[in-house]
Formats: sequence, C-alpha cells, structure tokens
Amino acid sequence: MDRKILLTIITCTFMPFALAETCPSINTIKSQHLAGWHAYDSDSGKPLDKRRSADFVKSAEQFILAEWSTKSTKGSSIHCFYRDVNGSDLEAYLTKDNLVPENNRQWYQVSGAMHCAAGNNMCKFAQLKEQPRLARK
Repeated sequence: MDRKILLTIITCTFMPFALAETCPSINTIKSQHLAGWHAYDSDSGKPLDKRRSADFVKSAEQFILAEWSTKSTKGSSIHCFYRDVNGSDLEAYLTKDNLVPENNRQWYQVSGAMHCAAGNNMCKFAQLKEQPRLARK
C-alpha cells in the first residue's frame, strides 16, 4: 500500500483523539502560550488587568480543577483553576469558550456544573459543535 494512503488512513482514524484539549499546563502558563485562553477574576468574573494577569502567570504552580459551565454568553466554557507554591487557590482562572467535557469518568457533577480534579492531562474536553441556525423571517 502506498505510504501516503496509509498515512492518510491512520491520520483520519486517530484524528478525533488528537483534537481533545486540556487546561493549560504550568509550563504553558509560564511561557504565556495561552492562545484562546483568557484570565478572569474568580470573585467578580471580570477579565484580569495586566498587573493581575502577570501576577497570575508568576504565581501559578499547580492545576487543581477544571469546571464546565454553560453560563457563558458564548455557550459552554471551561474554567481552569490553579494554586500557588504555598497551596493557596489563586483568585483567578483561565477560561476558553465553546468547549464541552469529553465523555469520560474523570468528570463529575457538582451543584449544576461538571468538575474534573484528576489532573490537567486527564480533564479532557472538545470543541462544541455549532448547531445550524434557521433563518428568521
């Protein structure tokens, strides 16, 4: 069999598994490669200003929880929470919209939301598929 055809078959077979996302790792946060992720204040729900965002990047040392919320104005969003070196929860989180948890045993329901505390590499989610919208008259 031609190598290109074989490679195409393998890629198409395993592509759905490669599309899973996870919360950013500590290394990703420290290197500030957070494409599509935004930092918000845990109390107010407002975006962090530049100073607080820099403090978040500097202080993040441990992933603690992924939360799936459908309260976002853009649809479903994932919130990723972290702790500092002393084990204190940071008063901020990273979020990305239009994501849903992957169907696995790591996610559990808590007070109307889904949580995953198994580690950022185990808390997987995927892009929310857009539903076709009907035109209004």
